[in-house]
Amino acid sequence: MKNGKILLIIAGVVLLIASCKNVPEEIIGTWNFQTFDTQPQGVVTWTFKEDGQLIRIMTNNDGIHFDTCNYVIDKSMFKSQITISGSDPLTGYTSLDGIYRIDKFKDDILIMTRERLSDDEVNGAYLRCEMQRKL
Repeated sequence: MKNGKILLIIAGVVLLIASCKNVPEEIIGTWNFQTFDTQPQGVVTWTFKEDGQLIRIMTNNDGIHFDTCNYVIDKSMFKSQITISGSDPLTGYTSLDGIYRIDKFKDDILIMTRERLSDDEVNGAYLRCEMQRKL
């Protein structure tokens, strides 16, 4: 009976470790930002590069606008966070700077929520980002 419990615990730990995503590598690429607002209109893509650079491109009737900033992924056993710094606001959008909790990261879906602004302020920090990997 005791050996059975130990084997069950070992199997559980192995499954937990095997199911963990390597967020820093898996996030690399271009993602379509999903907006549920009528404003602003257009298409927004986020491109996470290997060197820690994040490029946000918005295409609308006014042309193409872009913002380049930096990101760092902090990963622990039970949660992952992304810290974004150095962004400029795009028309109709706010600055991205802050700390984001990764709520869902599976295959081609990324959902994250900003919990803190860059100055560590929580009031007004909420920003929900839902993205789908661009193929």
